[in-house]
Amino acid sequence: MKKDKTTLILFSLLAVLAFAPMVQEHLHFPHVRPLAGVMPETKPPKRTLANYRNGKYQRATEQYLKYHFGFRPNVIRLYNQYLWDCYKKTHNKTNLRFGKEGWLYEPWFVEDYYHGGTYSQKMDSLKLAEKFDQEAFRLLQLQNILETYGTTLVVCQAPGKDLIYPEFLPDDTVTTRPKQLSARDAYEERFNQLGINHINLEQLFLQMKDTASFLLFPQKGTHWSNIAAIYAADSIFHYIEAKKGISMNQLEIGAPTIGPYRKPDYDLEELLNLCRPLKRLPQHYVDVKVRQVPGAVKPKMIVVGDSYYWNICAQISIKSMFANYPYWYYNNTIHFDSLHHNTSEVNLAHELLDADVVLLMYCSTQLYKMSNGFSQKALLALCYDEEDITQAEEACIRNIRNNPKWLEGIQQRAETFHLSMEEVIIAEAKNLIQQKPQLFLNGLQDSIPTQRSAKVTEYLQLKTNTDGIQ
Repeated sequence: MKKDKTTLILFSLLAVLAFAPMVQEHLHFPHVRPLAGVMPETKPPKRTLANYRNGKYQRATEQYLKYHFGFRPNVIRLYNQYLWDCYKKTHNKTNLRFGKEGWLYEPWFVEDYYHGGTYSQKMDSLKLAEKFDQEAFRLLQLQNILETYGTTLVVCQAPGKDLIYPEFLPDDTVTTRPKQLSARDAYEERFNQLGINHINLEQLFLQMKDTASFLLFPQKGTHWSNIAAIYAADSIFHYIEAKKGISMNQLEIGAPTIGPYRKPDYDLEELLNLCRPLKRLPQHYVDVKVRQVPGAVKPKMIVVGDSYYWNICAQISIKSMFANYPYWYYNNTIHFDSLHHNTSEVNLAHELLDADVVLLMYCSTQLYKMSNGFSQKALLALCYDEEDITQAEEACIRNIRNNPKWLEGIQQRAETFHLSMEEVIIAEAKNLIQQKPQLFLNGLQDSIPTQRSAKVTEYLQLKTNTDGIQ
């Protein structure tokens, strides 16, 4: 009897172990914390007789189950913990570099420090310099145009972790690669020469590092810390006040205290997907409040930038500082805007003219792709109508068709991507107009372009009518 009972218990446990992953996979119960990082998108296979007979269903099912079997995150974490504890190894070598004394860095920060942030650009230094010069000149043009309508353009250069804590970087392992022109140095020089409104936080952070007892970047994270983000925001807000000649609400920053780690201060460690947290240095945090100032102005601001701005949003009540504050993440997806979700949806000229401030904010490793095409699109929207752009595209298409060498490259791409020559020619022309509009449109060689699009006139008329009604 006792033997039968033991057998029943063992059989029941075996049944639970056998069917629990299936239950969790289909019912998602119990809830399992997902893995950090990006997982390949896989869809359930289509059940058709044809797919079954030719083997597509079986292959698709195998690929799908590889990423969706029950308790997968827990199994992966357990295996990763085994590799880490026994061998100090990880499968996530693409997005992580292990520095000295347990510090973690993203690989592009290491490359930025040793070889220049333009390592991914397949250009020599002369072409890189030309690219940076063109972008700086476009920002000057945009600044000059917007200023005439009361909109102030500001560029913020945020230092990366490698620039503030280089002493913990892993040693350079690519000693044969020459250091290319740095986007950080090139833009700083050109911005000063051209008089572009910009604030470079690198020196501020280095001064704070030398005098402060707290970390400006977390040991296991890639973005600036809670404290650094708040002081960066305070500097940016004061710069906007000075440029606009206004008084805004003020930040009241508390004293630093050591506290439990907060997200995203260990976002790099999360990519290891371990069961247990790593040993971390103490992290300081400050509380911040927005003090309401009598008669304070809450300007409308558009932010175009990378992920560093997220930390500011996480620490400060932006709505207490600004009337409108849409965030155009990499000039693509839009956040903090109930009407728009992507920059392709907005009337760009109207949005820019309606704003009081346009802030471009990029980390040092992202400066090589400054504005993500924002400057080109903004100039086109403010200066040209659709008919002007269409004519420029047609002229570009004619140039392509009259250039045998150009056509040869077009044909190769058409064959590679299984497209018609006409499709590739049109796409090439549209892309060139967007990337290098100054080559095909008159007036973009001047520091203050004089031509304006009908959308600008339309906005000014609407504003006049609205002000008249009020």
